[in-house]
Amino acid sequence: MSSRVKFHCHEDLSCFNQCCRRTPTIILSPYDILRLKQCLGLKSGEFLRRYTLREIEEWSNLPLVFIDPYGAKDGGCPFIGPHGCQVYDHRPAACRLFPITMGSRLTENGVVDYYFCRQLDYCQGFATDIEWTLESWMANQGFKEYAEGRKDWLEIMLRKGVQGPAGVDAPLQDLFATIAYDQDTLRTLLDQPGFRKACGLKGKALDYLTLDDLALLKLSYKCLRALVLG
Repeated sequence: MSSRVKFHCHEDLSCFNQCCRRTPTIILSPYDILRLKQCLGLKSGEFLRRYTLREIEEWSNLPLVFIDPYGAKDGGCPFIGPHGCQVYDHRPAACRLFPITMGSRLTENGVVDYYFCRQLDYCQGFATDIEWTLESWMANQGFKEYAEGRKDWLEIMLRKGVQGPAGVDAPLQDLFATIAYDQDTLRTLLDQPGFRKACGLKGKALDYLTLDDLALLKLSYKCLRALVLG
């Protein structure tokens, strides 16, 4: 997206929060989950049980995690309160980009991202003189940190999608979901020599991962690459 967009969402708009209440489809990357579970003070397994759904992606046959749009009392995102998003500082990447949406594909030069403006009919946020470029909007919304946190996971999903779903059965799907999305269970798996060996971690000292979620996330991507792509 090379053009500029005028947009300003705020509490005084009559449509405020409507986009979040209309059963949004929000895919959560492993980094999104890490930030949300930290914000809510939950173990990753408990966060996944309370707030998410898991579906199998068609091309890769690997699991994706979505915010459960039916978990809230009135429908829509479970993190919306009377005055807006209750996890705003830790909101997922897709929420940060809105009203920009992103698509990605794998090329010879790696992953290439494409950006589009999604203008909802009822949204009044576009009736403003505040103008953004893609770069300035990303910077304002803190998106780049989230893009960095998920880029390895996204590449693994895309590379497996190009290869096709062959070889990905239900046990592998469950293991992928644990490594990618359930950090606290992954910590227990790392105590098992067989699991370390399968992920190419034989002999490595991993005690530092006990408290460092970000370091564990980076390690999980190495495990996923070994597990899925070889």
